[in-house]
Amino acid sequence: MDVSIDDVVYLLTIPAGALSRDGSTMYFIEVDEDGELLEKHWNGNEITGQYSISEGVKESSSAKYLLNDDVRRVFFPSAENVLQCYEYDESEEDWNLVDLQTAEESLIIHPDSKISGCFNGNDQLIFFQDASGRLQGLRIAQSGECSSLPLFENTPETPFIHTAYEADDDSIHVLYLDDSNTIHDMKLDANTEWQDTIVEGEGFGNHQVLSFIKTATDDEGTSGFLAISTNNLVLYINQQGERIDLGSFNRKRFASATSEECAPELYTQTKNLVRALSGKPKK
Repeated sequence: MDVSIDDVVYLLTIPAGALSRDGSTMYFIEVDEDGELLEKHWNGNEITGQYSISEGVKESSSAKYLLNDDVRRVFFPSAENVLQCYEYDESEEDWNLVDLQTAEESLIIHPDSKISGCFNGNDQLIFFQDASGRLQGLRIAQSGECSSLPLFENTPETPFIHTAYEADDDSIHVLYLDDSNTIHDMKLDANTEWQDTIVEGEGFGNHQVLSFIKTATDDEGTSGFLAISTNNLVLYINQQGERIDLGSFNRKRFASATSEECAPELYTQTKNLVRALSGKPKK
């Protein structure tokens, strides 16, 4: 399917989403009015299927969809704010609960926390704020066994926006916005410590950001940041660190603020943007 900029921005407004490995279908993760977590299949023109994952989920729930050639998992908080993991079984064509093997207190999520994550080798890495507001990271094996990642220092304890990715050099990064909407890049170094670096540029200014992603996973200075605000403005920070107000998003449609294409690079890499949201772009 052809992935449009509408599709990319829509993924920033819902709990989670991903692109199938063959590129034919987008998976939208949404919570209905009855608290049921659903996976909807979109082919670029219409919804072709809808599948139940779990019941009793908060309507405003954050989630993370991680998908590669070997596994397809969704992470989200239960109604009691406990981290849950469901995995799709291809043979049964159904979603099954994965037993996360760790102390339950380490799975408690702050009610307003975002969930982010990425792949690292055969493992999944999941990040969230705990009940006290402190950012936590878990390494989750295919078996469901969990281990804690190194502790984060000096991150905000109030709810904040974050996203994670594995770079092309296999390093792990967690990006977050501080109180001034400045972007921070925390990189896990060889000494298993997080190095916090402020990303140069304007940041998102006075906009209240709902969600954002990095537009590429290299460290060559060729990427920017795409975000949507709580009042549905689509924002882009380009390679030079300049913020551009691209337009607005309403009824699942993007409306450009100008007749000119301000960020043409976004329109040529929409599939990679969606794949980045599901763990790591396909090489």
